[in-house]
Amino acid sequence: METTASALHHCKFEVPEIIFGRGVLSQVGSCARRLGGKKVFLVSDEGLFSAGWVDQAMRSLLEAHLSFVYYDQVSPNPRDFEVEDGAREYIRHGADVIVGLGGGSAMDAAKGIATLVANGGRIRDYEGSDKIHRPLPPLVLCPTTCGTGSDVSQFAIINDSERRCKLTIMSRCVAPDISLTDPDTLETLPEEYICTTATDALSHALEAFFSVASTTLTDVNAVRALRLISRSFVKAVHEHRPEDLENLARASLHAGMAFSNSLLGIVHALAHPIGGLYDANHGSVNAVLLPEVIRYDLPVVTEKLPELAYGLGYAFPDDEKGAAEMVQETIEKLLDAAGAPRSLRSLGVAREDLPSLAQNALKDICIITSPRQADEKDLLSILERAY
Repeated sequence: METTASALHHCKFEVPEIIFGRGVLSQVGSCARRLGGKKVFLVSDEGLFSAGWVDQAMRSLLEAHLSFVYYDQVSPNPRDFEVEDGAREYIRHGADVIVGLGGGSAMDAAKGIATLVANGGRIRDYEGSDKIHRPLPPLVLCPTTCGTGSDVSQFAIINDSERRCKLTIMSRCVAPDISLTDPDTLETLPEEYICTTATDALSHALEAFFSVASTTLTDVNAVRALRLISRSFVKAVHEHRPEDLENLARASLHAGMAFSNSLLGIVHALAHPIGGLYDANHGSVNAVLLPEVIRYDLPVVTEKLPELAYGLGYAFPDDEKGAAEMVQETIEKLLDAAGAPRSLRSLGVAREDLPSLAQNALKDICIITSPRQADEKDLLSILERAY
């Protein structure tokens, strides 16, 4: 695969089968069975088990007359050795379908396990674009947060524990066969995680919309995500109303479909090395970086501002300068009202690490589709302003 923005700019749109609605987690067993499963490898984490959603998934598997193996050795920002251990467990138990239930960590771990089961080796062997050559076992992903988009995307992000960096794996192979979203699962999310995962969806939608690889198909999903987020983000965080949580679940789905097909930009190129070095919450890092990256990008995306204004819920001002200022102000007000973190310092990032973080971001695949290309000096300036 060519690694230039022009090579990525084509009207191709790929998504898995999508099932969305309250209560649909009860269908996970029938989905796995429909994919030919007899023994399911269920990947989740302790938080989901405590909340009762793992039990519900297990009941659904049993009702579908499927046996299962439960694997919960998954950290936030899943580690390479956890994925590699999971692949060994999958093979040892003779599983034939993988179900990932949780946030991005559980779903990316499930993708990584599936990759190794089919292709062998170490997970770092698949870093980059299109390194996977053998098809993965059937995969069902069930998101329980409102931001990751992993359930529809062609990406998996795994921490390299030796190099202390995030591995970005991009391949059509890691998109699941079925994406199953039950908004009811968001009702047990703490306020903090509603905020940070929805911020991830916000950054996915904005970066997908600005990407040089965006198309009309990705734009319509990005704008729909922005409409839903601008309407429900703050209320979902502070009031926890089911209708607002459902809107954020829909926003995450739309934003995921958008960025999976248009890729991302500088926010994620910078967030990945920060998350890898500091094991920081991905949505929190995005919340800090997003306003500064938007400020950097806006001068080269003025032709898209009217549609963006619609997505953010306001009438387009007469002049481009006014529109740009309104976009910036709207994003910052949303983040402030939701209580998102606003500085890298507050996340424990050390100022002396900023130059190396800027250098590492230049190697990230997400930098390719940024609407405004950046060098190390530009990236360092963004980090300093966000500090």
